[in-house]
Amino acid sequence: MNVLIISANTLPAAPSGPAYVAGAALAAGHTVEVFDALFAQDLISELDSRLANFKPDVVAISIRLVSVFILDDSAEFGTKQLDLRVQVKEIVDCVRRVSDAKVVLGGPGFNYYSPDWLEYLDLDYGIRGEGEVSFPLYLDKLQQGEDIHNVPGCVYRMNGQFVKVPREFVDNLDATAFPAYELFDLDKYYEHDISPAIVTKRGCGFSCIYCPYSSLEGKRYRLKSPERVVDEIEHISRVQPPKMISFCDNNFNVPSRHAQAICQEIIDRQLDVTWGTGTIKPLGVTDDVCRLFKDSGCGYLNLSVESASEKMLTRMKRGCTVEDIQQALTSLSRSELPFGVSLMFGAPGETPETIAETLDVIDNFEVPQGIWVSIGITLWTAHQKVLEAARADGQLRDDKELFSGANYVSPGLPKDYMVELFESLRMKDNYTVQVNKLYADHQW
Repeated sequence: MNVLIISANTLPAAPSGPAYVAGAALAAGHTVEVFDALFAQDLISELDSRLANFKPDVVAISIRLVSVFILDDSAEFGTKQLDLRVQVKEIVDCVRRVSDAKVVLGGPGFNYYSPDWLEYLDLDYGIRGEGEVSFPLYLDKLQQGEDIHNVPGCVYRMNGQFVKVPREFVDNLDATAFPAYELFDLDKYYEHDISPAIVTKRGCGFSCIYCPYSSLEGKRYRLKSPERVVDEIEHISRVQPPKMISFCDNNFNVPSRHAQAICQEIIDRQLDVTWGTGTIKPLGVTDDVCRLFKDSGCGYLNLSVESASEKMLTRMKRGCTVEDIQQALTSLSRSELPFGVSLMFGAPGETPETIAETLDVIDNFEVPQGIWVSIGITLWTAHQKVLEAARADGQLRDDKELFSGANYVSPGLPKDYMVELFESLRMKDNYTVQVNKLYADHQW
């Protein structure tokens, strides 16, 4: 079948999900093309033309997010929220107008709000979870005229109701297809300093209250072998040598032995490659680990600190201590690796005192790539444990609000204090502040 995979994302990020699903469809014997919304000059006109020329039997639309916050000096508190649903609807409307192809939804944004998306777009079918196996199975069943309503992870409309089929985890990640980055214009990504991203594992053993990954992917780690991970790096390098490869897992350095084995495999193959990652957990980040990262080509990493208050680390169930954070910052500072730090203020129980504790720790270190502060916790999905506090504090009155972009901030942070904090952080060298929600009684 002719399969068109649309990456609906218009944010500066690698199309890793669409690339992996496209690779799986290619490996299953289908003719696959991708349409990338990120660099479209005239989105609907260009999509119109692609649909008319390719004549797809199936159009798969990968949805990254429902909404997003971006920095904007003209907006209140320097941040504004963008509703990304509108453009996805424009894409769907275009597909329906031009093509008779079957439309199937997927991607992380769809995982979180699958019935809401189907209702909003007036569609009947989508696939949650790990599409590398489910999507080719869907295509096979569709081609053979079999029942598509028992595909693992699918969500469909029947008799006015939405039915969710349980997801299935892929145990042998080495057996999945390589990401089909050859179908994307990587030169355009490189021009915008966007690195191709690969996944080295699935699952998360932590239970951070703001994060849904352990619920969505399971608490058991499912690891790609180091050999397979480095095979993917070499595959991308053959397609178009990148400036950097990004490891886009949640907490690349956990389990530590796995991350270290990947680094050692890069060294053993003598690859001339630079890699980076946006999520390093402050656990086990020692001088030796930093040295291995550097020797294997690490060109950037972000240390996900979020809080350096012992009270808040416990409340947020971060699985690390202030001592762990200080150890990580000390070793990174000695290593000369380019690194940044992320902080998250406003989780349940946050007070001016706990924020002061965090800043006291962080401000003792030089952070070469800067400190990113998010104020307010974005409520992505019912899989987040922070929703319990949001409901109890009256900041989430109805779970339907999640699909339009809801946020939470601790009631223990007074308005006057938060306005002053925002202004003081914005004036500090090396600090960038994103305000999702500044204080509990503020209406967005």
